[in-house]
Amino acid sequence: MNKHQSREDIMFTNTSFAATKLDKAIVISIAAMLTMNIFVLTQQHAAQAIAAVPAPSATAQA
Repeated sequence: MNKHQSREDIMFTNTSFAATKLDKAIVISIAAMLTMNIFVLTQQHAAQAIAAVPAPSATAQA
């Protein structure tokens, strides 16, 4: 057993992972980014649906 063996065993077999502040910030940042992307995409989709509806022209009303 070399001097790094016990460290590697702990690294890959330790199931109790304590999230650091940086890990939590990364998760929050990714979640916020995904939420914003979904919000913008739904807004764009709604705008395209409104733009696709034909509006009555002024000559059709006369």
